[in-house]
Order: sequence, then structure tokens, then C-alpha cells
Amino acid sequence: MEKIVKTFEMQDKSGKKNPIRYINAHNGGIQMYGNAAGELVAWAKTPEMIVYALRTKGLADIVAGGSSMDFASENGFATDDGAIKLWNEAIDDYDKEVNAVGVKPENINYGSAI
Repeated sequence: MEKIVKTFEMQDKSGKKNPIRYINAHNGGIQMYGNAAGELVAWAKTPEMIVYALRTKGLADIVAGGSSMDFASENGFATDDGAIKLWNEAIDDYDKEVNAVGVKPENINYGSAI
């Protein structure tokens, strides 16, 4: 039997935007905080779940990170740069998703229907 591993938890279930402004490494994942100081919005352990939180709650223009991001091995990651790598991968995926809106795929012929 496979062990079920938790990879995501949304604390802010208001359904409203609450842009992510601050992050911390915690328990092998990233804690994401919103508008108010100390307001935990979500925790995620995979790039896909971080992207989901960003898509759902939004992303502030400036995101600050706690020192735990630099000492991730003390917070459940295999290496000290593990949290930064996870966050950067998620941000790259989120940027691709956001920037893809309205982009025409190159493999489609947009010629006339006549």
C-alpha cells in the first residue's frame, strides 16, 4: 500500500484574491503569505500546487523571502537551495501560463475560411 503524502493546503478559503507577498521554507514545501503580516495563505510542496495558489490568490509585484529559504535543509529540504529551486520552478511555470494567454500557437494555420 502506498503512503499518502500531503502536498498542498489552502488556509485562505475566502475565495477572494490575496496576493502572495512573502514566502518561507517549511516542512519540505513553501509557506505563502498574503496581505496582512503573518497571514498564511497556503503551503505547497510541488511546483504545480504553488502555481495553483498563485493562480487562485494572485502574486504581488514584490515577494520577499524569509531566511528559511536560504537554510532550506533545516526546513525539510534535501539541500539549502532546495526551496529556492522549488519556488523558481513554480514561478517559471506560472510565468509561462500567464504569458501564454492570447498567444497564437505556431502550429495552427490562421488562414481564410473561404
